[in-house]
Amino acid sequence: MKKVSYILLLFVLSFFAAFSQQGKAFSIQDVIKNRPSPQKLVNDYANVLTPDQKQALETKLYQFDDSTSTQITVVLVPTVNGIDIADAAVELGRSWGIGQKGSNNGVVLLIAVQDRKLNISPGYGLEGALPDLTCQQIIQQIIAPNFKGNDYYRGIDEGTTAIIEATQGAFTAPEGYHKGSKLGGGKVLLIIIIIILFLVFSSRGGGGGSGFLTGMLLGNALGSGSRGGFGGGSSGGSFGGFGGGSFGGGGSSGSW
Repeated sequence: MKKVSYILLLFVLSFFAAFSQQGKAFSIQDVIKNRPSPQKLVNDYANVLTPDQKQALETKLYQFDDSTSTQITVVLVPTVNGIDIADAAVELGRSWGIGQKGSNNGVVLLIAVQDRKLNISPGYGLEGALPDLTCQQIIQQIIAPNFKGNDYYRGIDEGTTAIIEATQGAFTAPEGYHKGSKLGGGKVLLIIIIIILFLVFSSRGGGGGSGFLTGMLLGNALGSGSRGGFGGGSSGGSFGGFGGGSFGGGGSSGSW
């Protein structure tokens, strides 16, 4: 009888232990205080990316880190537990040491999926290349429209490409950007010029050659819209870890 009671007690205790573990609430502070091991540039605690998507982003960001030492880190969490997402991103950047010590050239892209909030926080050394306005443009015009359509991978891919461009002084906010069409004002003007040239050549009897040239130019103008796909191929290595960078609180937050 005692043996049966003992077994029953063990069963009950095991059940409650398993139940309490499953019901344990997610804590953003646990993520902030505990760097991933091994350290990675793409950390999906919300489980919204496929393994292939995570690997593609990791490879892209590793290649950029390897060639420039600038570390862009993507962190997806279910929630920030009521904490201001900007504060959470800065805390995470400091705690993990994203970027290089002295250069402070890290960037945190923190995404709280259930809260539908996100933040871009640059380290001290990148606040000039990624001012608050640029971070806001990347969020509002590139990342958020994709997230609204539940396309998290595309939003992160295009968003990190825009961040890379900004750190290199090459980012231009895409006027009129939305998920289905990315024709900015400059591209519309180019298309108008091509059409005018076609009409001029046609009126002078240019024949089929001018039509082919116009079609080719128009196709190139329409086909260069995506910001994704920086890098490519195999990584040729693996991420070596964060370098001890620090953060000051710049950047911008948004929602979708």
